[in-house]
Amino acid sequence: MSTFFEKTNFPTPARLRGVSQLHDDIDRLFGGFLDRDFWPSFAREDKGLLPQVDLKSDDKQYILSVELPGVAPEEVKIEVTGRELTISGEKKEDVMNEAKTHVKERRYGSFSRSMTLPEDADADSIRAVARNGVLTLEIARKVAEADKPRSIEVQKG
Repeated sequence: MSTFFEKTNFPTPARLRGVSQLHDDIDRLFGGFLDRDFWPSFAREDKGLLPQVDLKSDDKQYILSVELPGVAPEEVKIEVTGRELTISGEKKEDVMNEAKTHVKERRYGSFSRSMTLPEDADADSIRAVARNGVLTLEIARKVAEADKPRSIEVQKG
């Protein structure tokens, strides 16, 4: 790779030689990746989808937001087993026959995220809504029982 000054037949000023060398090194580095088919295999690396989540709470509920852009609501499955909440599904690729792919950065395939619900979460009252690529789960908090006095019988030893 040549620098701008070499391409235009101007001598490289002394104060820019270090920057010019760094520029050449970076060009060589990335050019080498592209020439050795590094970039296409890296871009297509099949690591499963891992949707990003936010968890917020107030006194009445927990709100779990899951980013699922491009995932149809009917492709999402939500299960609760004990205190384990699992959100799974699949992001399907739009297939266009006869279309040639030039760049492919988006990921497709199956995903699954699991979390243990807090002890005061009411798993029976979970409400899920999908809107604009975000799945929002509203999980009510159980009302704590008032501290009731109880008697404890003393036994003879």
